[in-house]
Amino acid sequence: MKRALLKIVALCLVVVLLFTGCNSIAFSTLLQAVGQTLLGGAIVPFADMEYVRPDLEEYQTQLSSCMDGAKTDTDVDTLMEKVYAFYEVYYDYVTNYSLANIHYYLDMSDTYWQKEYTFCTENSSQIDAGLDNLFYALAKSSLKEQLEADEYFGDGFFDDYSGESIWDDKFTSMMEQQTKLQNEYDELCAKAMKEDTYSNQFYEGTGREMAELFVELVALRGEIARYAGYDDFLDFAYDFYYGRDYTPEQATSYTNDVQNLLVDLYLDIPSDAWAPVYEKCSEKKMYSYVEECAIAMGGTVADAFALMTEGGYYDISYSENKYNASFETFLPSYAVPFVFVNPTGTGTDPMTFAHEFGHFCNDYASAGRMGGIDVAEVFSQGMEYLSLFYGNDTQKLEKMKMADSLAVFVEQSAYASFEHRVYQLDEKELTVE
Repeated sequence: MKRALLKIVALCLVVVLLFTGCNSIAFSTLLQAVGQTLLGGAIVPFADMEYVRPDLEEYQTQLSSCMDGAKTDTDVDTLMEKVYAFYEVYYDYVTNYSLANIHYYLDMSDTYWQKEYTFCTENSSQIDAGLDNLFYALAKSSLKEQLEADEYFGDGFFDDYSGESIWDDKFTSMMEQQTKLQNEYDELCAKAMKEDTYSNQFYEGTGREMAELFVELVALRGEIARYAGYDDFLDFAYDFYYGRDYTPEQATSYTNDVQNLLVDLYLDIPSDAWAPVYEKCSEKKMYSYVEECAIAMGGTVADAFALMTEGGYYDISYSENKYNASFETFLPSYAVPFVFVNPTGTGTDPMTFAHEFGHFCNDYASAGRMGGIDVAEVFSQGMEYLSLFYGNDTQKLEKMKMADSLAVFVEQSAYASFEHRVYQLDEKELTVE
């Protein structure tokens, strides 16, 4: 059974700590089926999931076994058993990483979870490097043709793994430094949550620290891109992280069109369209809205909601110490998704929960696979729209969603335009100002 699964497992190669537009981390690409195999189909409630700090020595041991096997093994079954053993350790790392992430974001004042989350993030480059190097080693194996059989990796899987992996010691070190800066930025975000981010005091204090750290991060990313053979970080990110089939220049043309065609309409959105923003909403009401929609939709959607509820695979409570965002992630060793929502206490919360539940349904129905960053929001946005048809008393939400849909195009294009300009600044221009 494992052999049939691995073909699909191996297609999901992106193991980078990235967030999509709604902060759904890329680890959700990992397979639900792997966890079902490891657990024999058992459902483990989130409250019973035990975090264990990943064993990096065991990871290296299993990786070395695979790398050696790629060079010396003459029997494909012998080599694949080593690969399966490696994957079990690999998924253990990913699962515990996600658990540390969830627990830390539930309470960013908890120093234990901060420490564990930092440990996992700061070693993520080592994990990424190992996986990438393994595929390059397997591509050079005398068993390559057999490894690309349907029951293993699949035809043409190793086409992109000729030559040498980019993950040498220097590249890995730079990626580790990037992660450290990202962790420092997370810590400043936690500090900023307790401050008035519109005050002069913030801009002169924590805000200034965040800006200086961002400048340092942008500069480092430029170095990473050039070392990898790209002109700038935009070209590097579009290829390395996103695998896009369009260029930054084409994206800029698109955002220019948004600016020219949609901004005036966006500025004319009537204020009453945002009425739910000013209305109170309890956690119970938020939950009930999505529950009623899921039951009304039935089928896989209802099954997904039942699983989420039964296993406690969600947290929609409010806390001042909670990470100020919402996302969905996947726990491969347990074969389940998890929804994280930090509510605002307003009438927008039902749509936020519906959005993240859309990601949950996607992972539930597709065995944890994701078609790519550029389509990651299809199911979440789709669930928001569908909820308006299946939910009760949705008139105000319909109007708000119409305004929000327009706002997404304009605001996300503005963010993208800003980032494009930042990553194209030369060294002298790259300042906080």
